[in-house]
Formats: sequence, structure tokens, C-alpha cells
Amino acid sequence: MKSDDLLRQLAIKAGIASHWTDQTGTERAVSPDTLRALLFALGLPADSDAAMRFSLSQMEGGFNAATTSRFTTARIGQTVSLPLAGKPGTEVEITLERGERRSVVTVEADDGTLTLPAFDVPGYHTVHTAQGDFTVAAAPNRCVTFADLNGGAPGFGLAAQIYSLRSENDGGIGNFGGVAALGRAAAARGADALAISPVHALYGADPGRFSPYSPSTRLFYNPLHADPAAVLPASLLQNLIVQAGLAEDMARLSGLERIDWPAATPLRQKLLRALFDALRAPACAAEPARGDFERVLAEASPLLRSHAIFEVLHAAELRRDPNAWSWRSWGAPYRDPDSPEVAAFAAAHQDEVAYQIFLQWLTGRSYGEAQRACREAGMAIGLIADLAIGMDGSGSHAWSRQDEVLGGLSIGAPPDYYSADGQNWGLTTFSPRGLAASGFAPFIETLRAGLRHAGGVRIDHVMGLSRLWLIPEGAGALDGAYVAFPAETLFRLAALESWRHDAIVIGEDLGTLPYGFRDYLREQGVAGLRVLRFERAGDGYVPPQEWDAGAAALTTTHDLVPTAGWWAGSDLPTTDDGIDHQGVRAWDRGLLWGAFRDAALVEGERPEPEDTAPVVDAAVGYIARTPCTLKLLPIEDALGIRTQPNVPGTTVEKPNWRHRLDGNAGALLDDEAVRGRLALLGPAREDT
Repeated sequence: MKSDDLLRQLAIKAGIASHWTDQTGTERAVSPDTLRALLFALGLPADSDAAMRFSLSQMEGGFNAATTSRFTTARIGQTVSLPLAGKPGTEVEITLERGERRSVVTVEADDGTLTLPAFDVPGYHTVHTAQGDFTVAAAPNRCVTFADLNGGAPGFGLAAQIYSLRSENDGGIGNFGGVAALGRAAAARGADALAISPVHALYGADPGRFSPYSPSTRLFYNPLHADPAAVLPASLLQNLIVQAGLAEDMARLSGLERIDWPAATPLRQKLLRALFDALRAPACAAEPARGDFERVLAEASPLLRSHAIFEVLHAAELRRDPNAWSWRSWGAPYRDPDSPEVAAFAAAHQDEVAYQIFLQWLTGRSYGEAQRACREAGMAIGLIADLAIGMDGSGSHAWSRQDEVLGGLSIGAPPDYYSADGQNWGLTTFSPRGLAASGFAPFIETLRAGLRHAGGVRIDHVMGLSRLWLIPEGAGALDGAYVAFPAETLFRLAALESWRHDAIVIGEDLGTLPYGFRDYLREQGVAGLRVLRFERAGDGYVPPQEWDAGAAALTTTHDLVPTAGWWAGSDLPTTDDGIDHQGVRAWDRGLLWGAFRDAALVEGERPEPEDTAPVVDAAVGYIARTPCTLKLLPIEDALGIRTQPNVPGTTVEKPNWRHRLDGNAGALLDDEAVRGRLALLGPAREDT
């Protein structure tokens, strides 16, 4: 067999697609160099014929991840085959997740494996065999949906970027105090959900890294969003602000139109550190919050301690060498989280490590209080967390759990009509082989972190649970390939965690998707997204009554210019690139207004570009007419403003992730025009 044929055979066995189709319909072959790089990252060397044959023999002969991890998944109502030899009629003991003991009798199986009768209750159940215990994750047939939680009735929610919300003493960066205030106001206007931007941990030592979609880890939180007032005595907070001389700078930064991350971050950190020191002082010994934190500190998991140590070590390395940003450039002993040197460093910096655990405690408690405020105000869901597609390969997760992630690869997207050169997002993700070998623990932990204080989760780029476009380090986006992930297993686990948390799952399913993927999501009970501007059909728009009832309907997203800005053309290029952008937009305005007219939402000629309010009202009315059980309205369209939170493909060119909304979060919905738009989506609670 020729080397290239052997290479492609190995790649296919490993779940790497050797060909892909571009946006013009042309089939392209993945280069041998890309295939070798991807295989190496998956733990399958392919740099010689001998190496490829060895890797192929591993794939064909017998690495059985289920046997190694002693973990498997199943659906309720389906028999369960364990990777063990067994005969029908054998009695097997089982312990259900909630402690109940059962004795079952194995059933006939064509392949001679030990096969159990179907489970009738979801959960992580333990099967006791002569060869040891196995865990069976028995999942319901689909996720919990909004219709399940709301008795089949339609409802709506808002979507907002946390950092954009203003509240008292926020020091220029929005926090969970603003989330709680907006949540209460939205609930009063009839909303059942508030979708928020990711709160994943970033890098405390680098204020310049503030994109919420480029996390250091998705297992822990960004402490800049903590709301001390929700957890600690109000007097303690106010006294410390005065004593530390922070009030003037906090007020100045709070008043800015955009967040000054390099200035606001250290100021915020100074306040948080002062709170930590004060809480541990003798004067606060009797405070309930002190006892709560001390318990969390004493019981901190190895994962939490590793993240805390990383934050302290990362800061120390940056002080030593500003270029030592990635842990991969540190000295060898510090690159190993389990080394004696790292243990010695942690012991020498116990107070700093405890402070990092304090930050996670404070942020988690703040998050929980915001969710409680939303639910007590009447929301059926409350907060919907946002789960980024991956994590930074230089961050906490990649350092502390190196065997779980794909080193040397980055997630991206192939070329499409929106990005001719493709995209490289600079993030890594879990290794599919590593997931299987670990019993999918990293994925389960990530889902639980997202759902811990929320009533739902939005999974960014949900196609990543089925396949991802992965790019070798140093290569362009065109030089990537699709790598398959164990979709059925991952969706089973998503359904199980949805059931355990009684929470909905939304999947961001925009862009290029495999044929039938949206149908698959629907079967899984995962709500896809239907965005008005993308719901085109030929030279028009999909009528509202034809939208997918199981999807969430939106007027826009954080990656698109809001409806008012789109109508006004605020997103159009100002330089001459040979395209008549104004003419194209004028045509598109006509199509959208025509769709509004066809839906009997408007009459007469379309407004001028600067007359945006009628267009925003009609856009909200359009999604309200859809059968989608859940409608999500971005706060920018609720307010009728033109500010776009993020412009994909830009970094310093646009002020991404920096915009602040005018007015305190709790008062944003007081305007009559805003109330009128929300009334299109559902009745207010305070009036019913």
C-alpha cells in the first residue's frame, strides 16, 4: 500500500475527513502534512510507514476506551452492552445514582457481550461485575425543552452582555449585580429568561485579554463579574471603597461610554483583594460569609486548586518575563502541574492561592444570587449561560489537564461566503480519544460548570459536538480538516445533565452545517437558533409561520449589527472596495420591509435609513409571529440602539467587548418604546 493511501486510511479510521467541500461546491483534498499533524495530536504518529502501521494496528486491534475508562452511555428504554463477555440469564447487581440497589438478569446479545435490560430512570448508575464496576450514563431520549418547563406555552427572554450592564459600584465593568437588576426588570415585563455572555475565567494577570470567548478555562469564573454586595455585608464594601480611596476612580470609570479594561481591571482587583483581607480579619470572624468561604477553601477540589495555582504562577512568570505569557514557554518544572517545584511554589504562596479560591467563591455565590433573583421574580428559566466552543491552549485547563486537550491544533472554520479565507479562532478543545479514555469526565464537568447557577446553557458552535474544523499550529485556516467527535455520546450526556439540572440546552447552529444536522438537533431536544436576517428564501424572507417551533427565534446576535444599525447602514464599509454597499443595502431594506408588509406588521413605504424605530418594532413583531416557543431578544434591539458588541474577524480595529449600555441595568426597560417592544412578545407580569 502506498504511503499516502495508508495515511488516508489511518486518518479515516481516526475520524479525520480526508476531503472537504468548499463554499463553491468544489471538493478539496486535505494535505498529507495536515493529516500527519492532526494524527499526531490525536496520539497516532504517522511520520513513517512503520509508525502508520503501528497506529493503524492500535485503531483496528483493540484499544477499547469503554473498557479502559469503565464508562458507557445508553438511552432510557434501550438495552446496555458492556465491553465484557457474558451470557444471557446472568444475575447482575446495580446501584442507581440515587442509591437504590437492584438485581437484574442479562439478556441475549448477538455479539456475546454482557447485555443488561434497559434502564427506566436516567442517571449515572453503577453496574457491579466480576471484572469490576462500570458506570452507565443512562440518558433520557432528549433534553428538557422550554415547552416542558412552560407547559407548552410560548415565552420570551432577553440577551445581554454582562460587562455592558451598569450598576452601583461596578467600577466600569458590569457584574452580577447588573444581571440581577436587569433580570428582575425583565421578569416584571413578562420575560422567562435572561441569556448572558460567557463568564468563563480569563487571565487575572493580563487585563488585555478580555474576550469572553477566549477563556483560560470553562470550569471556573471571571471574578471581575463578581457582585460583592450580593454576598458580603454592605457596610464592609462601602467602608473599604472609602478606606482604599477607590471611590473617585470607580465613579470615573463607571461613567465611561466604553470599558477601559487596562484601567478598570486592576482597580477592581484592588477592591477584591481588600475584601478578601477584610473577610479574613478577626473583626469578621463571626460573619456567615466568613464561615462559608472557609468551608469552600478547606474543601476545594483538586481542579479548583490547580486553577488557583495557575493564576498565581502565571502572574509570577509574567512579572519575571513579560514574554512568558504561555505556560509552554515556562521552565520545564513549571510546565508540569504535578511537579515538586509547582507544589513548592503553591506552598510558598498559600495566601495568594487562597485569594484565588476566594474569587471563585465570591463569583459563584454572586452568580447564584442573580439566578435566584430571576427565578423569584417569576422567570421559568432564569439565566441562560453561554458555553464557549473551546479554551485557550495557553490557559489554566490546558496546563492542568494536558492529557485532555489537543495540543498543537486550533479550532476554526473553513471558507464560506462570509469569510473567503476561513477562520482560525485560536482555541483548542478536548481530544476525542482523550474524552473516551477518561469516561468523558471533562465534558461532563464543563456542562455542570455551565449549569451550576443557570436554568439553561447556550452551546457556542454546537456542531462541534459532531465535528470540528481543526488547524495545525502555524497553518492557515485553509489547511485544516474536519475531525469527528462522538456526537451520540456527547448529546446523550447533554440530555442527562439537562434532565439532572431541569435546564434547557440551546445550540448555536449558524453557518455551514452538515446535511440533516438541524433535524438531529431537533430530535435531541436542543433548540437551534433562527435569526431573522439569516432566514432568507430566494429573494425574500421565510414567513414567520414557517419557522421551526423548536428553535429559539432572534432578531439579531452579538456578532451582528443590531437591527437599527443594519437599517441605518452603520456597519457598511466607508472605503471604496469596488462594491456598491449602499445600493445592496437599499435592495435588502426593500426585501425586509416587504416581508414585514406580507406579515401584516407594517403598511406603506419603507422608512428612510435614519428612521429605525419602526423597523426595530416590526422585527420584534416578526419573531413574535413565529411558532418558536422561545423568543430571545438581544438588549440592543430591545433598546433600539445601533451598537454591535463584537465584529468577527477584528481585534483592535473595533471596540469589541467594550460597549456599555446607557443607564442603570434595572432601569433599561422603563422607556415606553422598550415596553412596547416587549409587549409584542408577551404580557407583563406586573400588569397581570
